[in-house]
Amino acid sequence: MKSTFKRPLLMLSVASVLLAFGVAASGESADALLRRYPYDPACPWGRIGNGKGIIVRCLSEAEAQALRAGTVPAAPVASAPPSAVASAAPSASSAAPPAPSTSPSAEEPELDAGPPSASDEKLDVTVGPVTADSGELGIGKLGAPKDRYQKCVNDNGGLKDGSGEVQVRFLVRQRGRAEGVSVAKRTNLSAEAARCVSEVVDRRYVGVPDAPIVGATVVIKFAKAAK
Repeated sequence: MKSTFKRPLLMLSVASVLLAFGVAASGESADALLRRYPYDPACPWGRIGNGKGIIVRCLSEAEAQALRAGTVPAAPVASAPPSAVASAAPSASSAAPPAPSTSPSAEEPELDAGPPSASDEKLDVTVGPVTADSGELGIGKLGAPKDRYQKCVNDNGGLKDGSGEVQVRFLVRQRGRAEGVSVAKRTNLSAEAARCVSEVVDRRYVGVPDAPIVGATVVIKFAKAAK
């Protein structure tokens, strides 16, 4: 008699345990599902893949609503034909300027001024100082091409007196080179000679300024050499 009453109680206990285990299992599965598929901040309306695990693009809101309603399929991703890509490649490369070289020799080729002719006048050339609007700058490589400075004067009228000078204005950025040169002042020489001198200064290394961009002026003086 006692065994008859114990059997239903045992079955009821087993059923309760199985039910509790099933609820717990379903709860863990739901949590795992949420952890596996969280909110996507990059594509809030869904993504389109290529079937190989690669994301092609994000869906728009209109596409997501259309897919949910089952009215229209998502718009396919348009791909440019190979010929269009091939024709576009040269234009893209030509539009982008080449990266400037940091090597001084790459941007300031030392052109040979050539030997002075018999009519060329021997000049003493003094380069400097360089006056910066803020901070300090040295002469850098501005003093190297004195033969070219002299040639600029001799090829464009020479000195109109025993001495003369050119003040060249320029900017210096973090790359340390003279940029945007212009003639600020000239004395006893032609405008063509002063412009030629400023072109020799252009792109030459001066030094890294204390600020991201600094204006500066260099004075280049000429004097007739004593015979």
